[in-house]
Amino acid sequence: MNLRERTYLWYIAVLRIYVGYYLFFQGIGKFRHNFPKGDWIGRQIGDIASLDLYPWYKAFLQNYVVPRSELFGYLVMIGEIAVGACLLCGLFTRLSALVGLVMLVNYYLGPGTARGGYLLAHQQLYIIALAIFVLAGPGRTLGLDALLSRGAGAKGKGSK
Repeated sequence: MNLRERTYLWYIAVLRIYVGYYLFFQGIGKFRHNFPKGDWIGRQIGDIASLDLYPWYKAFLQNYVVPRSELFGYLVMIGEIAVGACLLCGLFTRLSALVGLVMLVNYYLGPGTARGGYLLAHQQLYIIALAIFVLAGPGRTLGLDALLSRGAGAKGKGSK
């Protein structure tokens, strides 16, 4: 995989900008409503004990997330803002898409699986888009990743 290769992925870059916009403003909404301090587990997931989730994931939620709900609330909020901003700007696109992919797989396993329906399909579409971003690196088109790769290429050529 040649990371310095010039790409013409403008159509994926448009999708990247849309997904970044969505995640960024989801995080900003959480910030405005003081998401980490509220009952976000009850609103987003529901009563974990009564839900039909994968047993290993239910144990993770009950043993790690619920006792540290404020910490995980901040991680969700800051993660959505950071991933969204990076995708919008095309900065560290592959890394931010990978972080977003981990976040959205967790959303899929928790509220998505618990509620089903459109929320499950919604999460699946964003997971597929983020997986494409990890593989394609659309930040090199209409993004700051192109400037970073050109800068790294210029330093490498001048030092020979």
